[in-house]
Amino acid sequence: MSKNKFPKSVSFNVTNAEDVKILKHVEDINFSGYVKRLILADMQKQEQALKIVKKSEGGGIKIVVGR
Repeated sequence: MSKNKFPKSVSFNVTNAEDVKILKHVEDINFSGYVKRLILADMQKQEQALKIVKKSEGGGIKIVVGR
């Protein structure tokens, strides 16, 4: 492994129904790339979570959640 890389492990319990469902879902894909894309999407979602779109003269605001 390159000096620039380090592993972060994820544990799955094969007796837990949700974990088994996840394992089946990621069975034939690049797990590392998939997790990285999910993390980046989550980071972007959090950065854009709340946006004040319009302030009214009466002091109210319109907020859009998400995109």
